[in-house]
Amino acid sequence: MKIIVGLGNPGSSYSKHRHNIGVQILNIFAENQGLHFVEKSIFQAEMCQNDNLYLAKPTTWMNDSGVAVKAIMNQFGDEVVVIYDDVQIPLGEIKCSFGRGSGGHNGVQSVIDHLGTKDFFRVRVGVRPVHEELLPKIAPPDGFQKFLLTDFAPFEKEKLEEGIKKVLAVIEDLQTKSFEEIMTKYNAN
Repeated sequence: MKIIVGLGNPGSSYSKHRHNIGVQILNIFAENQGLHFVEKSIFQAEMCQNDNLYLAKPTTWMNDSGVAVKAIMNQFGDEVVVIYDDVQIPLGEIKCSFGRGSGGHNGVQSVIDHLGTKDFFRVRVGVRPVHEELLPKIAPPDGFQKFLLTDFAPFEKEKLEEGIKKVLAVIEDLQTKSFEEIMTKYNAN
């Protein structure tokens, strides 16, 4: 079985932030499947499963996500898929990849550091604003760091839902398709 990990920060104050899109998507997928997350302190994560997938939301801070991922991998030893925000990809778009670097994402770097490898599958969810009025928020001096710790704007709802829908389809496909098939299908755009 594949282990699907949604990255984010713990706590309700962060739940709707752009940086928590991985967790948001796993919550939606679990709800659609009638699954309920249970705290698994041994893994420092909330987890649930269906017949084909383990779903995990680390309860560590984003920058320590690798602690939970390593603990889960040590127990189950299966293939891991990490879902996370990418400020370089426009809102509503996704990219799937395998074996890449962190791209400056501290949560992904933590996973790389703790697993000791870059060889895992990633679903990068675009959170880069496409509306002109938000573009200055990712520019210096604050850059994108503060922007990632904000909620999506109401006028971004349609694009946000497009991206979420794509990732939910990827998760469905992960149950029956190879990583290569998924990259071919979803990166063709």
